[in-house]
Amino acid sequence: MNKHQKLDSILKYMSENIGDIPNRPDRIVEKANLNFEKSESYMMFKMLLDDGYVYEHTTEAFYGIKYKGIIYLENGGYTFQHEIYKRKNIAEKISDYVDIVVKPIGIITAILVSFWHILKLLVFFGIINSYVN
Repeated sequence: MNKHQKLDSILKYMSENIGDIPNRPDRIVEKANLNFEKSESYMMFKMLLDDGYVYEHTTEAFYGIKYKGIIYLENGGYTFQHEIYKRKNIAEKISDYVDIVVKPIGIITAILVSFWHILKLLVFFGIINSYVN
């Protein structure tokens, strides 16, 4: 299970167990039958909090999922967002390739074609003599 799937699994568990969410991230991960290290579970909850999908009630020491988190999960969650990121990254690499390779070839071709047509015009108007019979 990759990191994105782990985050989605936590959101899924929390959305399905809204009234029975344990008080600590490591207990939530344990109750969801997800085998993460304790430190990883706390880091993931910090990210979920920062992203605004879960909330932490500090005075009563419990976590909950926001409706924003439920909608995010229904729209594909972190896994879907990662797929979008990978596609965007590939598109940028293709664009870079086009900028580095294809555009210069197009520019050189345009210059050569323009030069050829200028020579033809100069021959047509008799400014230079044609060496080709």
